Amino acid sequence: MSKKTLNKANLESLGTPKLAELVMELVQGSAALQRRARMELSAAQGLREVTADLRKRFASLRRSRSYVVIPPKVRGCGSRIFSAR
Repeated sequence: MSKKTLNKANLESLGTPKLAELVMELVQGSAALQRRARMELSAAQGLREVTADLRKRFASLRRSRSYVVIPPKVRGCGSRIFSAR
């Protein structure tokens, strides 16, 4: 297999500093990717950190003035998800 093939083993061979640099480059300009990377960092620190980040995110969503349009196929799925608890 080529050493340039994009797979886990070849990426691991780059080493931590190079991968960190690559991740920083990729998340620039993408709020969703930045949130995901931040959540992974929190998860590495423990449940308390994840909980704090989720609370911040939920507070941010409550304060937002925009809304999400839910496609007709998805409508009603939320009630099934929350009633399954």
